[in-house]
Amino acid sequence: MIVGKDVDWTGFELRRARMVTRLRQMGITREEILQAMASVPRHVFVEEALRSRAYDDMSLPLGMGQTISQPYTVAIMTQLLFAKRSIESNQRILEIGTGCGYQTAILQALKIREIYSIERLRPLHERAKQNLRAVRLLAQARLVCGDGYLGLPNEAPFDGIMLTAAPKEVPLALLQQLAVGGRMVLPLDEGGVQFLWVIDKTAKGFQETCVQKALFVPLINDN
Repeated sequence: MIVGKDVDWTGFELRRARMVTRLRQMGITREEILQAMASVPRHVFVEEALRSRAYDDMSLPLGMGQTISQPYTVAIMTQLLFAKRSIESNQRILEIGTGCGYQTAILQALKIREIYSIERLRPLHERAKQNLRAVRLLAQARLVCGDGYLGLPNEAPFDGIMLTAAPKEVPLALLQQLAVGGRMVLPLDEGGVQFLWVIDKTAKGFQETCVQKALFVPLINDN
């Protein structure tokens, strides 16, 4: 369903405000990110039958074995991506795993003009476009249906790369597409246990930091 331009979101405003308060209590400190989470109607991105749970801190099924990440996961990954640096509109960001488009919408709400997002499942790719169009956030994102392991070499380098699904090892192609001074945030599946990692690319190489345990759907390699 494509939501019309006259839809009123106010019925969910209190729940969304409570979600933002909870995120602040959980350690999300960047005001720009909290404001972005407050401005994007998450209920548009979930299945209609689950909209009453849209602002609970939990992941929700999207079908096809995929989920929309819990709000805290979206917020902490975004905060990690921009940790210790300002959020600039001219930064180039690559997202692997568009899903329903919610994380893409949060990035757009941060006023980043160059966002690229890859989704391998065509139905989800189309749904994300529909969802972003519904909240009037499609124009500045380039959504691609393809293999996230390959990235977008023709658009590289990227200042930030975010993976919203867990590979068993860091895709080499994505490391190569990260700009010097850039940062990658991703979950890694290490023998059935997942951890969230941050990888910074410097002129001398890569610096890796393990942040915390995580739980994501697997990143599938089409090759």
